[in-house]
Amino acid sequence: MNSLIPLILLCSLAPSIPAAQHTILAEDSFDYAMGPLGDQDGGNGWASSWWSGTALDNAFVDSPGMDPVGNMATTQWEHGGSYRLIDLTDLGPILDNGVLGKDNTTIWFHCNMQRTPGGDDFYGGFSINYQWVGEQLRMGSPWGSDEWGVEIPFLTAPYFIPGTQCDTQAQLVTRIDFLPGDERVQMWVDPAEDYPTTLAGLDVMMPDMRFNEIYIQSGSGNLTGFNFDNIRVSTPVFTPYYTLGNLTAASPADISVINVGPGNTVIAAYSLTGPGPTQSPFGPVDLSQPIKQLPAMVAGSTGEASMTANVPPGTSGISVWSQAVELHPGGGGTLSNSLFQTIL
Repeated sequence: MNSLIPLILLCSLAPSIPAAQHTILAEDSFDYAMGPLGDQDGGNGWASSWWSGTALDNAFVDSPGMDPVGNMATTQWEHGGSYRLIDLTDLGPILDNGVLGKDNTTIWFHCNMQRTPGGDDFYGGFSINYQWVGEQLRMGSPWGSDEWGVEIPFLTAPYFIPGTQCDTQAQLVTRIDFLPGDERVQMWVDPAEDYPTTLAGLDVMMPDMRFNEIYIQSGSGNLTGFNFDNIRVSTPVFTPYYTLGNLTAASPADISVINVGPGNTVIAAYSLTGPGPTQSPFGPVDLSQPIKQLPAMVAGSTGEASMTANVPPGTSGISVWSQAVELHPGGGGTLSNSLFQTIL
């Protein structure tokens, strides 16, 4: 059993580059009972529960939602925001002075949105905010049109996507490339892919911005209300990302780790007994003893380390837990994500 995967290691560079992967920083599908949104604390990646006014009811949880999971949030009071802080604990490499928006990083935002049927609010949106500093960008329906778009209220003019309509339910996907100086903001309405590469409906430069929380808000109408659902904040992976492809008996398996320092050593290891955790010099690993190590790989100039390994015949159905670590030249290392797979 101990020799399952390391047999006949070819140690050759894999010819393909893994598709771009993303890490979800925070998400909420409003899987709550109907009622005030304030103090609700579901979802993932948050440092706080929802703050929704002193009476907890700047927004309500309504049913049905706009996605298959949970309900949705609907604003209730003119200009009454509902705020939630993002958990930044493990995001050090992409932080600038403790907040998001570091130059040369990219953040994606997804949100299903619609003006409440019959409502007439002049604006409504999902915003990023720098707590106690101010709103950094509103994504939704800015003041001055019923179309979808973006703006920094009281600082920039609104930008709209022609032909869109905020009374029609839509998924808005926004990409912000944080650059030295101004930031590049792109928005798509109902794209076919989660992370589109097609021409954006809106592509503008906006003033420098930093943020650590999000909020939802609408206002300036007689019949208040915008609906929000399926909020997600994500970024391209910024730590070692490990993949194990074609884990099939009597076939070569593809082992790859991206987001590694060029020239750094990478080691993949596996267990046939369980997911740990087991303490290691790099922190707890998701592998149970005994843990077997594969030969070291070295990352190329693109930051990818890869090899292939022949999986022996007769191993179909065996469970494999595996994980990798990038070794730092000065000592220590950074663990990758872990995987659980069954040999086919």
